[in-house]
Amino acid sequence: MYRALACLTEEHTPWVLPLAACVCWISCYVALLLEQRVRKGGAWAPTWLLAAAFSAGAGIWSTHFIGMLGYDPGIVVGYEMATTALSLIVAVAAALVAFTLLRAARRDTPWVGALAGLILGGGIACMHFLGIAGVVLPGRFDWDLALALAATAIGCGLSGAALVVHVRGGDARTRMAAATILTAAIAGLHFLAMAAARAIPDPALDMPDLGLARGAVAGGIAVMMAVILAFAALALMLDHLRTINAALARQGLALREKTLLLDRTLGSMDQGLIMVDGRGLVQVCNERALVLLDLPRAMMRSSPSYKSVLRHQLQNRERNRTDRSYRDWIERGGLEQAHVHERVRPNGLVLEIRTVPLPDGGFVRTFTDITQRKAAEAEVTRLARHDILTGLPNRGLFREYLDGRLADIALRGGTGAVLYLDLDGFKGVNDTLGHQAGDDLLRSVADRLRSVVGDGVVARLGGDEFAVLLDGGRDEATGIAERLTGLFRAPLQVGDQRIGVGLSVGIALAPEHGASAECLYRRADLALYRAKAEGRGTYRVFAADMDEEAEERRVLESDLRQALADNALNLYYQPQVDGASGVLVGFEALVRWTHPVRGEIPPSVFVALAEETGLIITLGDWVLREACREAATWAPSLKVAVNLSPRQFQKPDLPETVLAVLAQTGLSPDRLELEVTESVIINDMARAISILRRLKGFGVRISMDDFGTGYASLATLQAFPFDKMKIDRSFVAQLGVDPQAAVIVRAVLSLGRSLRMGVVAEGVETSAQRRFLADEACGEMQGYLFGKPRPIGDYAEMLCCPDESEERLHGARARA
Repeated sequence: MYRALACLTEEHTPWVLPLAACVCWISCYVALLLEQRVRKGGAWAPTWLLAAAFSAGAGIWSTHFIGMLGYDPGIVVGYEMATTALSLIVAVAAALVAFTLLRAARRDTPWVGALAGLILGGGIACMHFLGIAGVVLPGRFDWDLALALAATAIGCGLSGAALVVHVRGGDARTRMAAATILTAAIAGLHFLAMAAARAIPDPALDMPDLGLARGAVAGGIAVMMAVILAFAALALMLDHLRTINAALARQGLALREKTLLLDRTLGSMDQGLIMVDGRGLVQVCNERALVLLDLPRAMMRSSPSYKSVLRHQLQNRERNRTDRSYRDWIERGGLEQAHVHERVRPNGLVLEIRTVPLPDGGFVRTFTDITQRKAAEAEVTRLARHDILTGLPNRGLFREYLDGRLADIALRGGTGAVLYLDLDGFKGVNDTLGHQAGDDLLRSVADRLRSVVGDGVVARLGGDEFAVLLDGGRDEATGIAERLTGLFRAPLQVGDQRIGVGLSVGIALAPEHGASAECLYRRADLALYRAKAEGRGTYRVFAADMDEEAEERRVLESDLRQALADNALNLYYQPQVDGASGVLVGFEALVRWTHPVRGEIPPSVFVALAEETGLIITLGDWVLREACREAATWAPSLKVAVNLSPRQFQKPDLPETVLAVLAQTGLSPDRLELEVTESVIINDMARAISILRRLKGFGVRISMDDFGTGYASLATLQAFPFDKMKIDRSFVAQLGVDPQAAVIVRAVLSLGRSLRMGVVAEGVETSAQRRFLADEACGEMQGYLFGKPRPIGDYAEMLCCPDESEERLHGARARA
């Protein structure tokens, strides 16, 4: 180590080490840079291989001889030309072999780089020792073999490490690191090997021919460096050009991709698009625009003016008898104040045209086919004014027609008529045949109405209600009404079924019965109500007394509401007795109303009114609550029967309402008997049966009222297990008069026993009727024979001792 340090400090001039290191590093970096171009392949790869090998070899050689130029062994030295040249060739050849081997190296094969580095390190050693061998001096070199071997080992090891690093990376930073390691290999081998050689003068020798002078060697080194620097400049310039070309290629590729993307986008647009520059020339026109505007493709390839495009459209439109407004629009260049407008093409297409101005005075115009949207909007508008099922005008459109007719009458005179029509029995069709049959029937009815009314307006107001607007007076209206009602006296053929329904008609005349739509509506409705009340299947013309009747009903409804609010109604009770013993078993609660002015109002009047107006729910709840409150004070063996309205079954919380009343009054559920009619179940069987099952689950008894008067009684009994059924008074009244009545009553009693249901006979008024029913084992009886509906106070004596009720009932009848 001391020898190496002495060689550097004493036998070499100070400028040698930094200059040699600088030259060596530059040549190594250039060589590695050129070698990377070799590994990228291409037609110029062999040329780049030779340039890389020369740069590496020349750099090694120059580093060696820069060191030799600064080497002062104490005697004059020269250089033999052949050996010196051979050392350069050996260095270049070793680099050529090493770099050729590197062409097959990859990042995952570092051993190839190590092998190439050992070859290059061997070449550096050979070049060094050949260079020493070419030194001419009056003396000889004495070698330290160990130090020479150490120098060779260091050179080979560092060369291998440098090329391993070079193989694993390809960026500038890795290349700089590899060049630095390779520089250390070359410089380290040179200076250690120089330390291993000691020049020994020999005075006995004559002064030899020194060969190449130091100046010639320096000139050779300069030439080598110039070549290396030229290679470096060329490589850097090519890299820069490659970078520029790559950037341009990427930009070109991106531009092509964007162009293709734009073309695809324009081609796939659902809108037509035309771009016009400031000179009025079409620069862009997509495929959709060609189709929508019916433009020839050849015409659009030559960037025509937009006016010529419009004139082409005008020629096509004139063949279809164009309108003047379209011609004017085209002559203006298709310009509009508004940026969005609509145009109808000759082929019927409706285009929405949007214009966006451009800074250079041009514009971009898009064309959207909105034909389907316009058709859909028109259909929505039509559906909003027409009935979906029948296609007839609906209530709103009918009102427009009526308002127009009334305005015309007020302006020019004349007459008109409004007919309100309602189908009789339509609900039964829905209940028995289903809603599909009902819809088919309504469509058939609409067709018949149109065929009869002719030029008049037929509208469907909803459900089975229709309206007709006619021009003309009373005679025309009654004539049409007569034809309409007659048309429905025979069954209608609907599909493969014959369906029998009637038609009721109410007529209001304009201006005789009113000059406003609301007045005519109301009075036609009143006339329809009168037609239904007087037998259905007929027509009535509005009369003044109908207004009076309607006003009377309105006042009566108001009074009924007030009576409910004031708790001014009363409950009467009619006894129910055991059929065999005559013992009192309970009462039926019946509501009564004593009007403060009119006196007694029959239940058939005010209960029906409550059903129509919806007051029946409030009335029914009041009856249930009052009856349960009263029955809770009776003997435990007595029950109370309460009628439920079909309207009450529209409340899903009916079972909870009944349960709440029982809880509030303290009445046991098994003492409450709820009487329902068949219409409750027929209207909505699933809903009604669900409610009845919940009520029965509470322990409440369920009885079918007026059994035998409906058309689905047996089906109803099968659908729900009633506790009792009541034989309608119409059958009991015929006992002893009509033999068939006795047969029906016996059949009902037998049916009750078979189904294990109790049977109650209503309307028992004679002893003969009672004896017949008792002989037939009728379970319970009710009627004037046992007592009329009276306030509960009239039966006070029987409430405490029900077992003695038969004698008390006889006494009560005798007193009555």
